[in-house]
Order: sequence, then C-alpha cells, then structure tokens
Amino acid sequence: MNESIIVEYCQIIKNKISQARFQSAMRNIDKLLYNFPANPFGYYYRGVCEFALERYDKSVNSYLTAIKLNPAFDKAYFNLGISYYCLNKYDNALINIGKALVLFSKKRELDNKKRCIEALKIIESERR
Repeated sequence: MNESIIVEYCQIIKNKISQARFQSAMRNIDKLLYNFPANPFGYYYRGVCEFALERYDKSVNSYLTAIKLNPAFDKAYFNLGISYYCLNKYDNALINIGKALVLFSKKRELDNKKRCIEALKIIESERR
C-alpha cells in the first residue's frame, strides 16, 4: 500500500519537474517527505528542483540526504557531482561522479555510464 502511494507521489513530482513547475513539485515533495520521511526519492527530487532553481548548495544537501538513506543511489551520486561542479568543487564532483560510474557499471547501464565518463572528462579538463 505505502509503496503504491510513494510511486504515485513520484510520478506526480516527475511530471511537474518535466513541465518546469518546480515550486509546485516542491509542495508535493514536502507532502511525500512528511508522510514518508525516510524515502530517498523525496530528497532526490528536492535536489533536482533546487538544482533547476540554481540553488546548488541546497541541491547538494538534498542529494547527500538521499544517499545517506540509500548508499547505492546512482543517480543521486551523479547529480551530486554535477551540483559540486556548478559550485566549482571539482574534486568533490569527480569523486561523486566516479561513484555513480561504478554503480552504473555494476548495473550495466551503458548510457548512464557514458554520461559519467563524459562528465568526468569535462570536469577534469576544467580542473587543470
């Protein structure tokens, strides 16, 4: 029962994010986290919204919480790395995208693995 409610919330949130309705998505995220405070997806989607609103410090905090709740959350590591990159924290960006790369590789997600490799190349070239 709870799982289906979480899936419903996440679908609503994803739809609002895809429509760039970030404030509205945040209200739904708040409801999700109020009812399911240990659900990592709420924090992940909060990070997505904060990033889209260019509040990179807040997105970092949200992704870190999602990862704390689910240490194998590959997409959260990737997005955390990108948020660090936007904050010019290149070492942290490389570390977290590297973790995402390992997790995506284990799951054989080739497209996401390629995204990680490209991001690592870009960040490494800018770090010099």
